[in-house]
Amino acid sequence: MTTLWPNRLCVSISSASSNMYSTDLAYIHDAGFGDLAEGVAPEFIRLLRGHGIRSGRIVEAGCGSGILARRLVDAGYDVTGFDRSSAMIRLARANAPGARFRVASLERVRVPRCAAVIAVGEVITYARSVRLFFRRASAAIRTGGLFIFDFIESADRRTYPPRSRGGGDWAIVSQAEVNRAGTFLTRRITTFRKIGAGFGVPGSRFEPRTPEYRRSHEVHRVRIYSRDEIGRALTAAGFAFSMRRSYGSYRLLPGDVAVVAERQ
Repeated sequence: MTTLWPNRLCVSISSASSNMYSTDLAYIHDAGFGDLAEGVAPEFIRLLRGHGIRSGRIVEAGCGSGILARRLVDAGYDVTGFDRSSAMIRLARANAPGARFRVASLERVRVPRCAAVIAVGEVITYARSVRLFFRRASAAIRTGGLFIFDFIESADRRTYPPRSRGGGDWAIVSQAEVNRAGTFLTRRITTFRKIGAGFGVPGSRFEPRTPEYRRSHEVHRVRIYSRDEIGRALTAAGFAFSMRRSYGSYRLLPGDVAVVAERQ
């Protein structure tokens, strides 16, 4: 595992989280893991325009910190985003002030009438029932509108022992494992975020001061679906669809499938 800390001891404060994407993980995701949202934005805009959707409301499910929403607003769309993480919604409002955001889960959200629904980054794998969410999306999307999302169909090459990554004021250690039936992928995530300069007495033998980090832990359990399962649910909800391994030139992680569905 790569060492992320300087040659001095890191002082950490433990903090347990019962929520998904609490304050520190939301911050880290925004700071260091926004490449997917940035990378797919041009292809999404191309898809929307190619289907005659040049304006109107786009709903982003699991909008995260608003990176994609900002790009869609800049392209002339009216964006409404929702996410179950209040920390993510705070970041989204700062990152994309031209969009509207609210805290809501896939299970309870009322999807407003729209030209398209987008759920990028394995969002639907967190849903308790994709069939229920697909029906809600179908009821909201106008005829000829789009439902764009991706899901995990295989955990091959997606499990790994603890590994780490870090930025200037944060670090993350994660590991992933799949259950024996191959139906759920569990990610165990520990974050470290710098919250102060730490302790020390200037001019004394305790100099230099040791940076202080807050430690938090989250467990994310996501569902693995077959293409047949997703296809049947989409057909039942009134969509025609295609599946592929990428959004245009942006290739997804191994085992992920991109879906572009049109409301019939």
